[in-house]
Amino acid sequence: MALVDARFTILGQTGIRVGGAIGAHWGSLKLRGMLAVLLTRPGQLVPAAEMADWVWGDEDELPHNPVQTLYSYSSRIRRALESMQDRVELSVVNGAYRLDVERNAVDYFQFRAQVDRAGALARRGDHQQALDAIRGAFSIWKHQRPLADLKSERADAWRARAEQNVRVPAYDLLCAEYLVLGEYPRVLQELDDLAPDYLAHPALLKRRLEALYLLSRTDEATQLYLHTYQAFKAAFNDAAARDLLEFHDHLKAHGVARTEPPTGTAGVLVPQQLPLDVPVFVGQQRNLAALDAMAARPGIIVVDGAGGAGKTALVVHWAHTRRALFPDGVLFLDLQGFSDSANVDVSSAVDRFLQGLGVPPDRIANPDHRLAKLQSAMAGRRLLVVLDNAADTDHVRPLLPLFPSCVIVVTSRRRLSGVAARLAPQRIAIDPLTDDESAALLVDRIGERGRGRPELVELSQVCHGLPLALKVLANHIATRPEVRLSAFVTHFRERGVLDIGASHGHRAVFMQSLRALEPDVRLLFRAIGAHPGPSVTVGLAAAMTSMPASRVHVALDALAEAHLLEQAGELDRFRLHDILRQFSASLIEEAEERRLFERRMLDFYLRSAENADVRVMSTMVRVATIDADEDVAALEFEDAAAAQRWCVIEAQNIISVVRFAVSTGHFEHAVQIPQLVGQIWLRRGLTAEVLTALHAGLSAAQALGESAEVAAADLMQQISHTYLQRQEYGPAEHFVHSAHLGYARAGGDQTSGIATCLHTGARILVATGNTALGIDSHERALAMVRRLREAGRGMEQVFLYRAGEAYKEALDYRRAALYYHQALVLAEARHSESAEATILQLLGDLSFSRERIGEARSFAEASLWKHARLHAVGKAGEVCALLCEIELVDGELLKAKRYARQAIRLCAQAGASPLSEVRALNVLGRILGRAGQREGAVEAFERALVISADLDPARGERIAAELRELETEHYLPEARTRLSASRRGHGSGICP
Repeated sequence: MALVDARFTILGQTGIRVGGAIGAHWGSLKLRGMLAVLLTRPGQLVPAAEMADWVWGDEDELPHNPVQTLYSYSSRIRRALESMQDRVELSVVNGAYRLDVERNAVDYFQFRAQVDRAGALARRGDHQQALDAIRGAFSIWKHQRPLADLKSERADAWRARAEQNVRVPAYDLLCAEYLVLGEYPRVLQELDDLAPDYLAHPALLKRRLEALYLLSRTDEATQLYLHTYQAFKAAFNDAAARDLLEFHDHLKAHGVARTEPPTGTAGVLVPQQLPLDVPVFVGQQRNLAALDAMAARPGIIVVDGAGGAGKTALVVHWAHTRRALFPDGVLFLDLQGFSDSANVDVSSAVDRFLQGLGVPPDRIANPDHRLAKLQSAMAGRRLLVVLDNAADTDHVRPLLPLFPSCVIVVTSRRRLSGVAARLAPQRIAIDPLTDDESAALLVDRIGERGRGRPELVELSQVCHGLPLALKVLANHIATRPEVRLSAFVTHFRERGVLDIGASHGHRAVFMQSLRALEPDVRLLFRAIGAHPGPSVTVGLAAAMTSMPASRVHVALDALAEAHLLEQAGELDRFRLHDILRQFSASLIEEAEERRLFERRMLDFYLRSAENADVRVMSTMVRVATIDADEDVAALEFEDAAAAQRWCVIEAQNIISVVRFAVSTGHFEHAVQIPQLVGQIWLRRGLTAEVLTALHAGLSAAQALGESAEVAAADLMQQISHTYLQRQEYGPAEHFVHSAHLGYARAGGDQTSGIATCLHTGARILVATGNTALGIDSHERALAMVRRLREAGRGMEQVFLYRAGEAYKEALDYRRAALYYHQALVLAEARHSESAEATILQLLGDLSFSRERIGEARSFAEASLWKHARLHAVGKAGEVCALLCEIELVDGELLKAKRYARQAIRLCAQAGASPLSEVRALNVLGRILGRAGQREGAVEAFERALVISADLDPARGERIAAELRELETEHYLPEARTRLSASRRGHGSGICP
């Protein structure tokens, strides 16, 4: 393969080829870092959260809103890519980033491809061409530090893997070819270039010892051996020390380690028991490299994954291509741990291994003697032993001590935690194939009929990357050559692939795994299939099955061990693969059992949401809820912070459950759950989730008809309020008007609802510039809610400070202050610390507008302290944004910068308060610009500009002007002059 100039480089700085040269200074450090991440996985999606972990290291300060910052970076990267001769697309899909570029356009993947080619040539015995190929690889990557533009933990981990799994094996192959061709001094030269790094890699250390012995430099070899052996012992690495001792002893005895393979014990064959390799193997390159690294010395490797994930195919393919590493042969045994027939026990396994070694087991009557014979035959021999399809730890534990000098690979649908606890194996977990890998596998099985067809993408996706599903689907399509691919897409999008191949498909495979588990574990698996959400917790599973939480946790762990569930980031949270979810749901055959599971699930979410509402909204009017049929052990929360945390973490589950309740006719649950969690979500900025749940609840209320007319009005009022929060005033006005009409139609006293509609309408009027009309509506809402007397005090305090905001907008600061203080008195009387914190914040902002700096600081600091006590992260961020402006005006630049950074961090953490982020970023940009930190200032202004462009165009124009001024370079000298003035005591010179 001729080497082609790379279009991109990540071995070193991130470079882009323009014309005949690579440019490595085409953008800022973060831009180059983001492109480097995308180039490590061409054509694959990188979620924004993961990208942020790559780009910003521990020493970096995370941007206020990493998602928006990354989006801005992606636009700038696209502009840089436009300079390339052949266009490369950078796309954003559901918040994840993908660079559509061929792997061979990146220098790192060119290096790997060249090393693979050299290895193939070496295995064919074509050593001179192999040497030329591997030397060509090292012309691509010799001493560069990969991903040089990234300093994060993820980048460090990638570099370590690339070093261990790619570069070191390449050096090993280079040295091996020099040894085969008799160029022993070149081995020493290459390793001298790596000194002292090669000492950390036993394979390279052995190459050096081998070369020294072949050059008759035995004294030097002995000194190197002793030094390294003592270092291993001092580090308590006894296994490495023992391995090195055995290798060195062999060198002393034979003069060279690479002698012909031993003929073996008399009467013992060199077994080659592998099944046939797959015709075309796709994907799993990372796992193949991991197997290479793990198999460098004797030990146990556990390969686990769900049924049909491709464990056996991976190991068999790897073993076929690495036969030369195991001169004493390969033993392979399917233990049938999950088949319908009996498991292969220890005695049968021993007999089959003896047969593979050419030792007739029937000559040895006693089973213990046969086991001893196998141990004797294995002594000192380096074989690969594959124990495929193990049922559990007990199934393989007796076999493992029989092969002390071998590499043992165990595959299982379970994680074999018992093996891990006692024998410390290395482990590989099989992940699903990517969309591209899945499509390649389908094309291989379907043929040219499928190549390049867009339908292949959707057909790949219905299999969710599981090789077994892909193979079964491909066979199904291949045997129906007259049917259009588009017809299969429509068919399987609706039906799924679970039931294809009745005797060998996924249903059969999963059923085998499930039958091996205890009855209550099977019951639990059945129950969680009725849950529509993306994850399942211990509390929910306990409620659905009426089992004790302790037993449920054990059962969930058993399902995870069997790869029928996945751990979902927390110890008490699990998730189902989509095909497994379909399988689980299909197991519920009795309608009554399904209804029982569903009712318990809905009651669990309703009661838990009710308990959260009581904790967080303790001073508000309660939402009326239906009675439960039974006690479902709903969650109790120790404080408001814990309740809020649960509501946020469970947001997607709750939305799924509300939609499910609507679709199945559980309308009361669908009406009430959104009202219980909606205000809590609003506090955390989850407006999209609030609207989704409320609209679903509204459809349920409308389905109930007249009996739910007030509930429908309540929901429309909350929908209006949410649109108001999003500054979408048209929908807000529509729904508040509809809610008002709903309350007017309903019977009974609807004073509270109508007053709330007036209040929300007033806020909309003020926000849209109709301040005078807004103030009039505020006053009418206040008069109405005061007629409720004590029952309306909680609403009155809110109405007061919102009316105060309207008066502030009208520049009537005196009336605004009066209303704020009245609201504060009510909040204090009701011990509503959350309301106190909000009103103090408003008083601080009002005092700042009135240029009463000391008073503003006092109110704001008191508000910040209360918000912090309540863990109201977003609100605390808003107050910090106010304080940074206060301190900037007062000339306290260090305090201003500290508050600005705190505001950015807190607002980003809460995912809310974008305009407060803009305030803080604007202050930070000014301070950094005036301190001469131009690059940081530009980044702060650009981030502020991205946010304000949609939310506040007028502010955005002002920020854009400041950014243009900064970029002309005329801004900085003036800023430094003003900064110096402030240090001499003239703080007014830096007012924003």
